[in-house]
Amino acid sequence: MTIRYNELFDHVYVVLQSKIEEFRFLQYRSLTEEELWNYCIDRKWRKKEIESLPIAEIVATVFDLTPSEVLNYHRFVSHQALDLQSELAAVLFHAKSNSL
Repeated sequence: MTIRYNELFDHVYVVLQSKIEEFRFLQYRSLTEEELWNYCIDRKWRKKEIESLPIAEIVATVFDLTPSEVLNYHRFVSHQALDLQSELAAVLFHAKSNSL
């Protein structure tokens, strides 16, 4: 039986909530359930068909997450976004300067 992607998130939402509560207990308050889910998709399951993963594997993956690995990933992604914004601003500024 294959579960659709959105239904899968709904099935494991309670597990994600539990992990977020654990992180908050450890004083890591900035993460959300969606961010944990996206981290798992982007890093833990990037080469797998998510819809065909057994629920037990998904739950085990979420329960094994550490705050440091998730936060390091989000820092990395944030820095990439900032670099991209800086590059875009430089290109736009250069284009505007040339048109004057």
